[in-house]
Amino acid sequence: MRQGDGMAAGRPWEKSAIVLYAPSCLTGIFMGFPVVEKRMNDSPVYSRCALAALVFFLIVMPVSAWTFSGWTGPSPGAELQPGSKVSAGYSLSFSSFDTGKTFASDNSLVMYTDLADPRWVVVKTEEVNEEPLITRLADRQSAQVRLDGWDLSFTRKQFTVDVALTGTVPDFDQTGEIVVLRLQELDPEAKTVNGKLVKKTAIVVVPTTVPTAIPTTAPEEVVIEITPVPTENPVTKTTPAKKQTYAPGPDPLLICTMLAGGICIAGLFRHRH
Repeated sequence: MRQGDGMAAGRPWEKSAIVLYAPSCLTGIFMGFPVVEKRMNDSPVYSRCALAALVFFLIVMPVSAWTFSGWTGPSPGAELQPGSKVSAGYSLSFSSFDTGKTFASDNSLVMYTDLADPRWVVVKTEEVNEEPLITRLADRQSAQVRLDGWDLSFTRKQFTVDVALTGTVPDFDQTGEIVVLRLQELDPEAKTVNGKLVKKTAIVVVPTTVPTAIPTTAPEEVVIEITPVPTENPVTKTTPAKKQTYAPGPDPLLICTMLAGGICIAGLFRHRH
């Protein structure tokens, strides 16, 4: 048995004992209420209803009871710049005086963040002999921290758990929402216990880049006049077909005259010599 665990109602053997011995004990419990006592003695049905209510009360008592307070991180909807540093802190108060246990032993407490390079420091503080007893439950760098029910489940105790979270706003391509903290209690089937969820969000604002206007000059119009070069048509020379004709010989009279002239000239040269 751990320090702080007591004989609080809600254990299986205690519930069985109540079921077995309650019919004879309920009258003693309600002796201070004459009307209730008389009805229980007169009506077995009334007695059974009272027993069922008592058992239900004992079953409900052991549920965990913790409260969230002291948030020092970004306010809801706060605008953060990419790459900026974020620090957040909060406290969780646990008490067994209202519910019988500080936390359900089969459940777990899970803390998560979207921050980059996150670091968690989780410390439990309780008073022992009027002196604070400090126990470090976690000190790690991760997106998620899980506390088991064994570290948080006690009877006849009250204590606080202080959490410090640091990290960096992640880089985004466009403006969007991030989860700075999601704190939830999970049952053995990893389902969120009703009413045991705390969520803190912020807006990452990514400045939009306005493109710089580049002055443009109107293009100069250049008129190019293209003059076509006339091409000479090739002259086709036609060679006339050669026509064969008959050429008659020299005239005989002409031949005789030339011979006579030649003889006369030859005679003259001889006479001179």
